[in-house]
Amino acid sequence: MKKINGFVALSFLGIFSTGAFALDINNPLPNWVDQSREKADGKPPVMAPTLRGTTPADFRMPAEYEQVGAVVMGWAAYTPMLTGIAKAVTGPGKAQLWMVAGPASLPGVPAASYTRINAPLDTVWTRDYGPVGLSAGTGRPGIVDSIYRHYQYRRNDDAVPGVIGKAKGIGVYAMPIIMDGGNLLMDSKGNLFMTKRTYLWNSNMSEEQVNAHLKNYLKAKNIITFDYSGYPGEPADGTGHLDMFVKLLNDHTVLISVADTEPFKSNSEKAIAYFKNRKAPDGETYKIITIKAWYDGAWYTYTNSLVVNNTAIISSFAGHQAEDAAAKAAYESAGFNVVQVPSDSSIVAGGAIHCVTQTIPVLPGKALNVTDIPSFSGVSLSVPLAPLRDSGNSTALDQLINGL
Repeated sequence: MKKINGFVALSFLGIFSTGAFALDINNPLPNWVDQSREKADGKPPVMAPTLRGTTPADFRMPAEYEQVGAVVMGWAAYTPMLTGIAKAVTGPGKAQLWMVAGPASLPGVPAASYTRINAPLDTVWTRDYGPVGLSAGTGRPGIVDSIYRHYQYRRNDDAVPGVIGKAKGIGVYAMPIIMDGGNLLMDSKGNLFMTKRTYLWNSNMSEEQVNAHLKNYLKAKNIITFDYSGYPGEPADGTGHLDMFVKLLNDHTVLISVADTEPFKSNSEKAIAYFKNRKAPDGETYKIITIKAWYDGAWYTYTNSLVVNNTAIISSFAGHQAEDAAAKAAYESAGFNVVQVPSDSSIVAGGAIHCVTQTIPVLPGKALNVTDIPSFSGVSLSVPLAPLRDSGNSTALDQLINGL
């Protein structure tokens, strides 16, 4: 086994915890900060006391609809939903499941496909704080660790990418921007789609500087940005993430949530206008599939799904059989096998299936081999972000302080 430089040791995790919140799996925290239970620690981001190199040139963030080797989840809430996702991932999805803070086993999940990773968590929202999986042409995996937007409130969550790297022997690269995984959609040609909220989070940098980090670490070739519902103020869906209203199904097919009420209606119309009559990178004209979404105290959407090796794991919602059936048909029309998982409990907290999962890609030419540990040379990282102590005049800073 080769040696790798630059991992977070599990023993470091407790150092950065604020101690303000003890995980209660039956009373979980929402995607946004619960100000009655969480307090910011006033400290800057911690990108681990290690040396981490920049992403090598042959690495890239693949599209979700490319091959997936493993799915990462956190056992911190909504356990019936997580169990349903786990069964779909390891069954028709034919992928490994890595469960942070999970039980020793899960019913219906083969032991050979399941790994429990023993580490503390604050929340279930793995997509946003978890590892962004990379693949390399030379046959090795990688992980990008960005700064979770709630880093001052949820230190255990923000440490998870380093935990995964340590547990699975995968190189971790620290990207010094605030970036939630739910706001990253990539196609197989290097086109990265996100909302403009990424720029608001990183208002201490220019858009060009933010884009440079995304290109250097994720190997994005082009960056396409959209408004979110409520832009540039508070997000109406609770997150401002692209996965709450857009889903790439392949390089030339996009699923977009549509609604009758504002601000969701006009925001989706703008997304549709971008893709309409536009050539995709594979030369095809984009095919746009629309699916009904609605606001009823929470934003109910079917784009917050997970694609694992041609299996689409999508939400179902109680009392909405017609909408569930239409969503299933939409994914099937793009060639996916569909598994529906009830998501009523999580959607009211700001997310569904995509929000609680992250993917690690299959390596080119071979199955995922977590015993093949590459050796990287790292560089010291200084994160140019000040603690969020006051609101100043920045709308973006106000949102971060208020935990949105």
